[in-house]
Amino acid sequence: MLQCPTCGRRYSPDFEFCPEDQSPLQADATNAGSSLPTDPLLGHTLDAKYRLEAQLGIGGMGTVYRARHLLIDRPVAIKVLNPRFVEDEAARTRFQREARAAGRLQHTNAVTVTDFGQTQDGYVYIVMELLEGRTLRDILAKEAPLDAARSVSIMLQVAAAVAAAHEAGIIHRDLKPANIFIVQRAEVPSVVKVLDFGIAKLAAESLEEDDIKSLTQVGAMIGTPRYMSPEQCDGAELTPAADVYSLGVILYEMLTGAVPFSGSTPLAIAMKHTSELPRSPREFVSSIPPALEVVVLHALEKRPGARPANAAEFRQELFATAERLGLEHAAIASSPNIEALRSVGTESPSGRLVIDISKLRESRAASTDASEVTIVSPSVMAAAGLPAAVRDEAAPSNNQSFSRLSVSFNNRSAKKFLLIAAAIAIVLALALALVAIRSNSSVPEAAAAPSPSVSPTPEPSTSPVPSPSPSTRRENRKPANENTNRPKGSSVLKRFKKIFKNPF
Repeated sequence: MLQCPTCGRRYSPDFEFCPEDQSPLQADATNAGSSLPTDPLLGHTLDAKYRLEAQLGIGGMGTVYRARHLLIDRPVAIKVLNPRFVEDEAARTRFQREARAAGRLQHTNAVTVTDFGQTQDGYVYIVMELLEGRTLRDILAKEAPLDAARSVSIMLQVAAAVAAAHEAGIIHRDLKPANIFIVQRAEVPSVVKVLDFGIAKLAAESLEEDDIKSLTQVGAMIGTPRYMSPEQCDGAELTPAADVYSLGVILYEMLTGAVPFSGSTPLAIAMKHTSELPRSPREFVSSIPPALEVVVLHALEKRPGARPANAAEFRQELFATAERLGLEHAAIASSPNIEALRSVGTESPSGRLVIDISKLRESRAASTDASEVTIVSPSVMAAAGLPAAVRDEAAPSNNQSFSRLSVSFNNRSAKKFLLIAAAIAIVLALALALVAIRSNSSVPEAAAAPSPSVSPTPEPSTSPVPSPSPSTRRENRKPANENTNRPKGSSVLKRFKKIFKNPF
């Protein structure tokens, strides 16, 4: 039995390559007496600069090694073209194309290529940055299906790298979980890297005529069947929408744990891609948001014209859906990206992008609900290197420069101040009312006290005077209260005046 080193599936000796991912099959190490041959390149030094230390993986076109740059003592990753392809002119041209395609991409989510060469003994290699982490294939094999927020976060980064490739005139043509690497570092969010532009197709104007004839053949089906678009399965001319279909398949698999179409042979899978409709992702996982399902099925449309035209449009649609659903992701940027700038600007005949500052502020305010406005003087904008058209558009009508930032209360701050003032007024009114109630209740007690008699002094008597009974006391108190002519409001008014004169 033979085993695929990428997906782990086993096949009979009749197969040479894995039907699923086109990886060269190896002997199954579980069989008795079988052993994998030792790689002769381990310990070998390429061009007296790169020493190969360990094997990291085997792909369809080459083997990836962990190596060390001897001159600067830095670890790197090196992909060496398989020896059986060295004599194949088309394979070597495609391998060189991979280096050119990856070298043209300068994006955070695309692997960085630093060198390309061919040794005197015939080895062709590409030098790339060394990544620490796991492939998306490894993650899906152990953790699938992934939750919606995590799937969206990964796909937004993948789509960003593919969008940069499309903008540079590059169609990947082999997007799959094995070519997506999740870089994991301590105390830093995960970063997604897109790998393997081995069969990437550059724009026609950037290729020599010989490349087009040797590498673009009618009816040729190149890629991984489970992630290929219908037009790619038919061998038709490809557009960036073909990569969008592959992105839809990958997002489908992350959400459901299964690919839309599978089969026993590559031809069977290709037939399903071209003729059958995918099952609804919510049939596998009912918790998938319906809006997210719409995005996935839109990317899996059979006709290229019915899908998003490129990865940038697909990413924009996915991003807007994630924002509406409130999904947490790692694609939020504090500064406007190139898409936002282009939506509010116009391109001049010289190729410069003239930004409409007012439209940019309106779009940012609508998206972030921001109420702050920053005023920058033209001198500062000139120092920042902005074009004159942008400075003129942003300048005030009276052409005055603002040397300082003028901040005034906005509506939200005024409302907050009024609420605080109203609360203080209510508390003060309650305190005054409490004082008034207490003073009002103390007036009858003072009036009920026995007042001195105004009658003449009685003659002294030797006989004991009986003490008045309680009923007599009550009767005596009533006339006293009724004869009290001091108004109650005057005492309360005096207390209010004392409070206002000496509040503390």
